Formats: sequence, structure tokens, C-alpha cells
Amino acid sequence: MSFVIQAPSRIPARLGVAVAAGCAALLLAWWCVGQNLARGCAVDDTPYLDLCPGTPTSETLRERIARNPGDSAAYVQLALIDRSPARPRYVGAAAQLAPNDGNVLLLQAGAAIERQDWARAVEPLVRLTDYRENTNASQILARLIAAGQGELLYPYVTPGGHWLPRALGELSALKAPFSAVLPLLARALKAGVLGPDDARVYLRQLKSAGDWLDAYSLWVSLHEGPMPTLYNGSFEEPFDPDGFDWEPTITSPASRAGAIVERRGSDKHGAVLDIRFTGRALPVPLVRQYLFIGEGRYRLRGEYMAHQLRMEQGLAWNVQCTGTAASAGRTAALGDTGGSWEPFALDFSVPAGCGAVASLQLETFAPFEAALGARGRVAFDAISLEKLGR
Repeated sequence: MSFVIQAPSRIPARLGVAVAAGCAALLLAWWCVGQNLARGCAVDDTPYLDLCPGTPTSETLRERIARNPGDSAAYVQLALIDRSPARPRYVGAAAQLAPNDGNVLLLQAGAAIERQDWARAVEPLVRLTDYRENTNASQILARLIAAGQGELLYPYVTPGGHWLPRALGELSALKAPFSAVLPLLARALKAGVLGPDDARVYLRQLKSAGDWLDAYSLWVSLHEGPMPTLYNGSFEEPFDPDGFDWEPTITSPASRAGAIVERRGSDKHGAVLDIRFTGRALPVPLVRQYLFIGEGRYRLRGEYMAHQLRMEQGLAWNVQCTGTAASAGRTAALGDTGGSWEPFALDFSVPAGCGAVASLQLETFAPFEAALGARGRVAFDAISLEKLGR
């Protein structure tokens, strides 16, 4: 996924609209800096700028600079109050002498924004967000991301920075499409600026909102290499229920749950999906995995073992459409096997209207048995999904 970055003079009108409110806020803050500094002497609030006594003029500040060319405070104040054609030179000098000064960064960002030179505005905005926690700056960065200009920020996605989480925190108010954010997030994950736990917060939100395409794209960005259609079918990896992995649905404490669903070791089978039934009512489903699959024919395979399973009709794997709530296919009843491992298989077809994802979920074969509960133990392993064609 990529975006076309235009030259600053040709940034599309929609971008100007998108950042207009944030720019206005920043420019207002910039103007207020000058006013606050001018009034600072009255309350002795700015001793670090050596502006008192009296309010300096451009002439007195130039005289100070002539006497002391390294007087960064004088350059900062001159850049704030001077309106002559020489002002950009004062801003540049102040930036060299005090590159992280908040007022200097505001001046640089404001000047670039006035020219609609978004590429040059980004660096001071990032630094204002990073070092000064300037809310106006982080809001403008968020608007740039929401407008599809995240590539302007790529050079600043480096370890140690704090601007990205702050800018991302402003995005929720903008109701920005996640597709605009995803490339920047993927880059941040690869660079180590954001960790997997940070990404899982967004994954949960996207899945809850039903934004399956964006959620799956973010899930893929968390992993290197191609992703199988059915993830972790051998249960060798710890469950990652925030992503597209196995999700046990039981939330009750073990002492009150109708079943205890775990990933456990098993002789000759390595790790398996292990379910112990306690006799209490069961949730529907017991466990599931959302599958990002399209229209077509598929074959599900796996192995299971059931020991002393007290359930009249047993269990079944069901492929549930999210778009229509219809079943795309269901295995035959999986009953007690006397403790031996047996194979199971299901050929099914996903119709066009099934939805962006389907849920592969384990449930009681007879719906009424969920309320009755069960006793015994069941384990699953080596589950795979193969596409057969359209």
C-alpha cells in the first residue's frame, strides 16, 4: 500500500482542509508566544531569556546581537517580534543556536505552514511533539496522517521518539480511515518504535468495529513472511486472541466455567488444544478463529481425541459467515473416541455474501446441549485449511 506524495505547492485541496483547523490552532499558539513573552517581564516569568527590564525592541535586540553574536535568547525574541524581510534570517540563526527551543520550533513550523510547505513543517512539528509535548503540533501531525500524507513522517520513525504514539492518540477524534494509518504503523513496528502490544490495541479496536480488512492487514504486518489461511493449526505457538489466532471464548473463572480451554502438551502430539468439561453450561462457541477467506471451496482437516466425553451428540466445527450469520459448512458430530486420536474432515463452500471473514468455531453439535453442559475431555491437533478452487 502506498501514497502519492505531491510537491508542497501542489498538495491537494483536501489536505489543506484537513489540516486547516490544526494549523489555525498552531498559528494562534505561535502568536500567543510573542504576547506572553512580551508580558513576561511584568511577572518576572522569563528569567532565562534575559528580556528585562523593559520590553526590547528590534533595534535593541540587534544591538545585543552585534555585541554578542551567540546570544540565542536575543535571536529568539527578534525572530518573534520582527516583521521585516530579514525575519527568516533571524529564525534561521535562532534555530542554529537553540534548535530545540519551543519558540523557535513554533516559528519554523508556522512559517512552513503559512507557505503550505508540509514537508518542511513536519520536522519542527515532530520535535514540538517529542520534546515539548505540544498538543497543537501532535494534532496537525494526526491530520497529515489522516489525509494520507504519512510518508512525510517516515524519516522520523526512529527508536527513542515519542511523537508517534501522541499523534496516533489524536486520530480517534478525526475518525480517520485506518488505511491511512496502517503504512506508518507497519513501519513503526518494523523499526521497533511500537511494539506488538501497541499494535494489538488497534487490532482489538478494528475487530470490534468489524473493520476486518484493516485488522487483517495489521495482523500480517506483525508477522514476517506469508500467513497461512488458518493460523497456528498445530497449536505450537501461544494463542494471540487479539489477532487472527485461536480465541477461547470462556471468560468465567475456572471454578465456575463450563469448560477449561488451554493449549497443553501431549505425548507424541506436542502442543494441542485441550478442553476439559466441568458439567456447567457452555458458551457458544467454545473457541474460534476468524479466517480471512474469500469465495470458493475449501477442505478442513484435523485430528481429535475424546476421552470419557459425556455428551449426547458430541461437538462440531462450524464455519460461520460473518456477513449473513449463515453456516458455510459443519463437520459431522465428533463424539467419544475412547482416548484414541482420529481424523476429521470437512469440505465446504464459502458463498459470495459470506462476509470479509468467516469464523471457524467449535460448538456443541446439538445447540441444546450447550445449556446442559458436559463432562470429559477433548483435544485437537494438526488442523489445516486447503483451498480447492472456486
